[in-house]
Amino acid sequence: MLAPEARGHGLGTQATRLTLDYAFHITNLRMVWLKVLAPNTAGIWAYEKAGFRTAGNLREAGYWLGQTRDEVIVDAVAG
Repeated sequence: MLAPEARGHGLGTQATRLTLDYAFHITNLRMVWLKVLAPNTAGIWAYEKAGFRTAGNLREAGYWLGQTRDEVIVDAVAG
């Protein structure tokens, strides 16, 4: 989670890339996945810039500002 003044500078993407680098090169994972709430478009964009791709949706699986929202599943594979 980034403070509002830290957003828009690529820090989320950079942190995600570092995490994937660790996952693939140190722990030797083949795939990493995560869920993100659909309205979090900035987060989804940062994940995609870091190498994640959309794998699917879980309909009405989460809450955003008191309302049910879809969760987006994204994954990244080594290489």
